[in-house]
Amino acid sequence: MIRNSTKYVTTKDRKTICHDLKEMYNAVSLQSAQSAFEKLKETWGSSNPLAVRVWENNIEHEQVYQLFEFPQEIRKVIYTTNAVESYNSQLRKVSNGKGAFPNDQAVMKLFYLRTIDIVKKWTRNMHNWSQILNQLVILYEVRITKYIH
Repeated sequence: MIRNSTKYVTTKDRKTICHDLKEMYNAVSLQSAQSAFEKLKETWGSSNPLAVRVWENNIEHEQVYQLFEFPQEIRKVIYTTNAVESYNSQLRKVSNGKGAFPNDQAVMKLFYLRTIDIVKKWTRNMHNWSQILNQLVILYEVRITKYIH
């Protein structure tokens, strides 16, 4: 959502508004996130109304505020998309390097082979994984414990 809203912001304001947007994500509670959003609306609502509207539309449907139903460790896993973006980037690298494909099957084969190579590198543990796992066990004990025994 940060990326989506910054396309409506001038380049000189982008760094500052991103800082204000991150205050909502990094808030410790729903109340502090709501107050950070109110501050954002006051600060940027008149100069960047479309950027603020992106957030208003999603907050009204509680897509943003639903994150605060989870502990902070789990929230970060939910809203961090680095792994997905990295995977997509690696697929783009291999497909952009080719001039043309004879058919869709050729693209699928190329992506399959590249995915096999990418998955081999997925051995690193997630940062703070033990804390995340503990929070997941607290929230979803029955679901999680059947997989870790």
